[in-house]
Amino acid sequence: MEPICKACHNRSLCKKNKSRCPAINELYDIYNARDHKFRTALTKILSIKLGIRDAHPSKDMRMLAESIMDKFIEFRFISDYGIKIGYVQSYENKTGPKITYADCRKLNEVYKAYLPFDFIITFYYYNTEILSENQKKIIMLHELKHIQITERGLTVRPHDIEDFKDILARYGNEWNEFNQEVPDILGGE
Repeated sequence: MEPICKACHNRSLCKKNKSRCPAINELYDIYNARDHKFRTALTKILSIKLGIRDAHPSKDMRMLAESIMDKFIEFRFISDYGIKIGYVQSYENKTGPKITYADCRKLNEVYKAYLPFDFIITFYYYNTEILSENQKKIIMLHELKHIQITERGLTVRPHDIEDFKDILARYGNEWNEFNQEVPDILGGE
């Protein structure tokens, strides 16, 4: 019997049939899947069906962040000082007075005992899926701008105003609006 089965109300049926239930088998299929896109799509479907919040480390986000850090010299301090960033794709529908596309959090020392990161950048899938690839690049740029070193050490930099002034100056006040055309920040323009 799987540890998760102990809380299941159908565990007696599985015990009687001497087999794992189809839900557990499907969950194992997700995490054993070799195709990342398939795993992401299946996780999304199951999270809706099962009413669970799910998140997973994102290789695509890490690669995007690395491309941005390579292009923009202002982020060189991240590699120079060995700052470690984890990238997470979340299926949580993060809402409030405004849509939250992503966030950047500094891990406190207690969590660093378990996670090998200084910061976690989370993209909220349901909020970002409507945005263009170029808008997602600017969101990653925005989240990386939150990382800073001060006399107190690593901290999360607050917005200058609602956003960062230089992002608004470069890409306009509505860069994150639906169907807004923005430049490809990695396109060499």
